[in-house]
Amino acid sequence: MKFAKWTFLIAGIIGLISTIPLAFAEKIMLVQQPEFYYGFVFLDICFQIVYIIISTSPIRFRPMMIPSFIAKASGTIALTWLFFIGKVSFQWIAIASIDGIFAILFLIGFFVTPKDFKQNTDYPLVQ
Repeated sequence: MKFAKWTFLIAGIIGLISTIPLAFAEKIMLVQQPEFYYGFVFLDICFQIVYIIISTSPIRFRPMMIPSFIAKASGTIALTWLFFIGKVSFQWIAIASIDGIFAILFLIGFFVTPKDFKQNTDYPLVQ
């Protein structure tokens, strides 16, 4: 359980640190379609908050680990595909690899987290 707690907390904090500045970078990023840009940025910020919430009680929020894995893995798959067809530069592979590592850690966290309180030794009084 501690593995999942720390994995999701670190992912959420790193995600917020890297994503919040994007909300103020429209002119720097030369955004052509702000509705898609801000939709992505704020949805991403919301998911970083979800990761932090999962870290507060991994057993309780275990079902949310699967959509969290999908969110991280989909970004990795998309950026990798875009690189191979020549749409993005190699620097995006570094970003994709960070998300890919977290996707794998999220999946590991899902499997090592007990399904309910009865299997958890941190809560011995719960029957």
